[in-house]
Amino acid sequence: MRLQLPWQHGRSDQPMTKKPHWRRITLYALLLMFLWPWLLKLDLLNKSGIALQIFIAAIYLNYLSFVFSIAQGQRLSKGISPAGAVCLFLFSNMLLIFMFAVGWQRFALFGPGGSCLPEPGFLDSLYFSTTTFATVGFGDFIPCNRSGKILLMAESLIGSTHFGIFITLIFSRVIYPPQAESQ
Repeated sequence: MRLQLPWQHGRSDQPMTKKPHWRRITLYALLLMFLWPWLLKLDLLNKSGIALQIFIAAIYLNYLSFVFSIAQGQRLSKGISPAGAVCLFLFSNMLLIFMFAVGWQRFALFGPGGSCLPEPGFLDSLYFSTTTFATVGFGDFIPCNRSGKILLMAESLIGSTHFGIFITLIFSRVIYPPQAESQ
């Protein structure tokens, strides 16, 4: 009798096969989304234009890998539960807003009336990121230069499409239920 490992399904006398576990990919993408902005907080990237471009590219690459891993998981027979989808959506919103807030604080590209705050506090950065992500834009803070406008456009694009992407992924499972796995 063979020892049955967690990734094995079926009887223990069947050949051992390791099935991919898509949920780990999602977790890794979330962890990567959360951890890499700390490079900015630790001054490992400078404030030049190239650092801003790397920042935006990294956010988009992480976000797309996260979305594609969710899409891959939805195609499997055991997808995410509705409660899990809501939690994942809220958690990903918070992570995205937090990541952009780190960028706003590090690059100091916003301020009241078009003048840049020299050293914005994290609460102001988080507030500005939240209003930008939610596409509310109260107007008390605005981007103060061209680089700020680029970062604002990058965050607004993700913020305005994030809800639609998640609704599409979740309801695609309802409209097109997955086929039962062959036994």
